[in-house]
Amino acid sequence: MVTEDDSRWPIGLYDMSGRMGKLDCYKDFDSPFFGLNDQIIAESDPQARLLLEVAHEAMLDAGVNPQELRGTKTGVYVGVSIYSMTDGYPEDGQPDLHESMQTLMVQVLANMKTLYSSRISFANDFKGPCLVVDTACSASLSALTLACNDLLLGLPTGQGNTDYAIVCGTHMDFEPFIFQFQQELGICSPDGMSRVLDAAANGFVKAEAVCCVFLQRRQCARRLYGHILTAKMNVDGHKKMGMFFPSSEAQEELMRMTYTEANIDPKKITFIEAHATGTKAGDPQEVKAIYNAYCEGRTEPLPLGALKSNMGHSEAGSGVAAVIKVMIAYENECIPPNINFKTLKGDIEKYFPPLLAITEKYPYTPGLAGVNNFGIGGSNAHVLLEPNHKLGTSDGFLIAETIPRIVNICGRTEDAVKY
Repeated sequence: MVTEDDSRWPIGLYDMSGRMGKLDCYKDFDSPFFGLNDQIIAESDPQARLLLEVAHEAMLDAGVNPQELRGTKTGVYVGVSIYSMTDGYPEDGQPDLHESMQTLMVQVLANMKTLYSSRISFANDFKGPCLVVDTACSASLSALTLACNDLLLGLPTGQGNTDYAIVCGTHMDFEPFIFQFQQELGICSPDGMSRVLDAAANGFVKAEAVCCVFLQRRQCARRLYGHILTAKMNVDGHKKMGMFFPSSEAQEELMRMTYTEANIDPKKITFIEAHATGTKAGDPQEVKAIYNAYCEGRTEPLPLGALKSNMGHSEAGSGVAAVIKVMIAYENECIPPNINFKTLKGDIEKYFPPLLAITEKYPYTPGLAGVNNFGIGGSNAHVLLEPNHKLGTSDGFLIAETIPRIVNICGRTEDAVKY
């Protein structure tokens, strides 16, 4: 999923590695479908448009007709990292020309990041909470935690803040200067290789993701991939190493709080999808926290997932992307490998085993899983998940044999449908 091309900027610009995880299809959008103004949408950035699309797709995938949710207390929670000075400046306004000021207003309003969530609520007529969350790289898992808490407020009375929740994570890269300074400072890998947990790890690889999950209470669910047992957040607080250095102690404390609240034995966790970006400082601190929190008295191996080896680090989108990866692992009963892993870092060797670095496709019986996410400012989020244990059977399709059904054949013209 990490490729090299010139779709963002020329290869070799500023001597940067051209390798990153990119979204290729982002230019087309059907404004009338969402009932939105073409002029506003034309001025908005691609993430704003893609968020509307993935939110719609998530509702459909859950077996829900979006029209049925109009007017309901459906909350929208969008995790995004807002870098300063990335949108540039508009042309100088000409106060004596109404058209100039109108254009300026459209350009500025269309690119307000708060509208990432507001547009989804507006287009779908949702009445629940609507907010953008920015805790840096942990933004989307923090957003999911807030959504879970709002859903829980309604139990058992059903009078909480939300009845359903749209939780999105988004990150796209269009400004090379961010890539440039992160690579020069050793944050990003100079050769564009994400070597999670590896001795040769030299920084993370930039990646893009615009992703969404649809949350509802289990008793209302029509299609169920997994169940969120609990989700919690904390922050590192003051650290002698500085605000940007991750805290193993704070992450461990959060993990312990999370499984204690859910009354779960940590030894029953069968899979951890780690934040694990491939940086020199972040990976050892996180591995130490996972080991201390989950491995006391453990005899069975605890696999560590490493999505960022496959697609790179999608920053604010990484939390929801990781949750989706766990759902895919549940569905396929297989955990994807850490593709660039060869030799363990020396300072984490003592934790393996019982921790297990996955080097090839790993057969997996779905069970309790944790997702870890932390941001550069010290905000941590941790979520525990369990699979839907209602598995399909080989003869399940037979129910359809007795049900009349309409077959839709689509085409743009009558001839296309006929032939």
